[in-house]
Amino acid sequence: MLLAADDVVVPVLGGGTAVRVVTAADAAGALGRNLQLLRPDPAALDPWFLAGFLRATVNTRQASSYASTATRLDVRRLQLPRLSLAEQRRFGEQFRALAAFEESLRLTARLGEQLVQGLHDGLADGTIAP
Repeated sequence: MLLAADDVVVPVLGGGTAVRVVTAADAAGALGRNLQLLRPDPAALDPWFLAGFLRATVNTRQASSYASTATRLDVRRLQLPRLSLAEQRRFGEQFRALAAFEESLRLTARLGEQLVQGLHDGLADGTIAP
C-alpha cells in the first residue's frame, strides 16, 4: 500500500513510540512490514491529534499484548478522546511541534556523535594536538 500525506503509521511490534504522520515528502512510499496504516478523514479527524494520542504511553500500554519478549500493539484497542475538530487541531499543532522538536534533537545527537568521532580521529592521527 502506498502512503499519502497525513496518513498515520503505527508500528505493531515493539511499542508505539514511533507513531508518525506521513509528510508530503514521504508520500507515495510503501508501507513497511509490521506497520499499520491509518488514513483519517480530514473532515472528522486531525492526523497529528490522532498520532499524538496514539503515541501516549498509557494508550500503547493498554492496547499492547506481550508474547514472549515481543510487544504487539492492537490498534483496535487504542482510544481517543472525542473532541471537536477545532479542539483536535489545537492538540494536533502541539503534537506537530513536539515531533519537530524531537527531530531536531535526533539531528543534534547525530551531529554530536560525528563531532566526537572527528575529535577522536583528529587526536589519534595527530591533526589535533592534545
